[in-house]
Amino acid sequence: MDLLIFIILASGYLIGSISPSRIIGEIVIPDVDLEKTTVLVEGTNEYFTFRSVSATTIRAQVGAKFGIIVSILDMAKAAIPIAVVIALFASQTYALALSLSIIFGHDFPIYYNFRGGRGVSCLIGSLIFFDWFSIPVTLILSMLIGLLVIDDTFIAYLSMPAYLIPYSLLTSGLSDFLIYAFLVNLIYWSALYPELKEFWNFRKTEAYRNAKNARHERTRKRISKILAKLRIKRD
Repeated sequence: MDLLIFIILASGYLIGSISPSRIIGEIVIPDVDLEKTTVLVEGTNEYFTFRSVSATTIRAQVGAKFGIIVSILDMAKAAIPIAVVIALFASQTYALALSLSIIFGHDFPIYYNFRGGRGVSCLIGSLIFFDWFSIPVTLILSMLIGLLVIDDTFIAYLSMPAYLIPYSLLTSGLSDFLIYAFLVNLIYWSALYPELKEFWNFRKTEAYRNAKNARHERTRKRISKILAKLRIKRD
């Protein structure tokens, strides 16, 4: 490994380890343990625990406004260093390596005992420079397949990085970008393992089935309201 690549990887990891979630959390909710956030599963009396410290954590604790702020800061945490590396070296390989190290630092931060977030915002901040069109494509695929095919909101919400692999294969073939997509997913799903384990156990419960039925009922009511409004307009 040459010295420049080492410096890029080390710098990216240290930058990625900076946690806007924890910084904002210390300001607005200093007494809350961000490493264990429980949220009520809609349609049930059951709670699901998030172990990550991320924009999702902040949004669950103090609302969407601060969640959005953290997401923007996480995206900037990746986007600004990548922009600098591209400007200095005009090398996508260096930029891809930097992005991976930032995401790895975000997920396993050295400053916080290697307990961090999951890195989707950092990934989006990176993809702006690599292939911006992959962002809406993977997000839409995640939502459509997760909700309409797999019928699971958890998977719809969290599976966006997985679709980067087929996207990169179709658009770039066997390339550095495809390798990047595989490594991003390796980091992402490794970091997500605690939530995946809890979610797998939750899927086996009556509460999970109740939550799914409640979501289906809400969807039917929304569709009925839309159809009713359309009929009024036609009349």
